[in-house]
Amino acid sequence: MQDQEIISKILLNDEVGFQQLIKKYQELVFGTCFRLLGNRADSEDLSQEVFLEVFRSLVHLKNTDDMGGWIYRISYTKCISYMRRKNPAKASPENDPEQVALLMENASGEQDRDTPHRSLEQKEAAAHLFERIDRLPDKQKRAFLMHKFEGYSHTEICAALGLTQASVESLIYRAKVSLRKSLVNYFENY
Repeated sequence: MQDQEIISKILLNDEVGFQQLIKKYQELVFGTCFRLLGNRADSEDLSQEVFLEVFRSLVHLKNTDDMGGWIYRISYTKCISYMRRKNPAKASPENDPEQVALLMENASGEQDRDTPHRSLEQKEAAAHLFERIDRLPDKQKRAFLMHKFEGYSHTEICAALGLTQASVESLIYRAKVSLRKSLVNYFENY
């Protein structure tokens, strides 16, 4: 079912529509929360808060073509707010990207934490990576995150975003090129 149909159902107070929305986006929301928080229980709690926020804010959504991106941003913002409440000294993930560094270590298969210097470098690199991902155009960011972090296949991304296989491949390729360019520049100046 397309996002516009789901939104219409929810706005008509159709409970089934909201259940369809949750089913469609629960992996994205939980995955985003878990990547940032690294704690299953907190991620489950925040996932519920995200969907409550989505429900409350749905009437204000202007671009229904980017529902997944909108829900991702709500998830990200809720997690950052939670981290601020839990530890006010951590004002943003750029100030303490421990969770992002852990994600990068797990994604790369590295468990090399030999020195504090190496750990700090990984945290800084992770913060930079996610800052650059957030700057990607919305469709590129959604396709890239779904493929690299959520484990969706190109076919699944096509179905979720309503795009052709060639479009999805192009979006992911352009995201990689953009990220590679910004990361090369970052590490050359590092």
